[in-house]
Amino acid sequence: MTVDVIIRKAELNDEDTIQVLMSTYFLDIEGTLVEDFLVAEIDGRIVGAACLEIDRFPVVHSIAVHPDHCGKGIGSQLLKAFVLGLDNESFLFTRTTSPVFFEKTGFVMLDASEKKELWDDCADCNKFNNCKQSVLRLDISKKER
Repeated sequence: MTVDVIIRKAELNDEDTIQVLMSTYFLDIEGTLVEDFLVAEIDGRIVGAACLEIDRFPVVHSIAVHPDHCGKGIGSQLLKAFVLGLDNESFLFTRTTSPVFFEKTGFVMLDASEKKELWDDCADCNKFNNCKQSVLRLDISKKER
């Protein structure tokens, strides 16, 4: 049975639902803007959300899919929607403690030292040598949009 998933820009009234979903995985979204999120809906219910921040370069800040809907390609659909919306960008980055999901979607693991070059908070972090976050990059210049 195929389920229709609708990917759309988050709206202000989605904020509480996004916070609950992200807290399921202990993801910190403090300081993010609801306007930077996409949500995945099934039958009018939000079952996934992802945040894209663009400063010097585009970064997947957070991504989560409700546990009842994991493994159905919803996270991949959210990432694809981000890629489709990125004009004039060559790469999409992420820092994550769950690199396997991102590798399955085409991201490539980078050396940990690149975190210091990409993110100022990594360069100044006194826990850098014990950091559990992996840094990954997706080459979107060659991807079909």
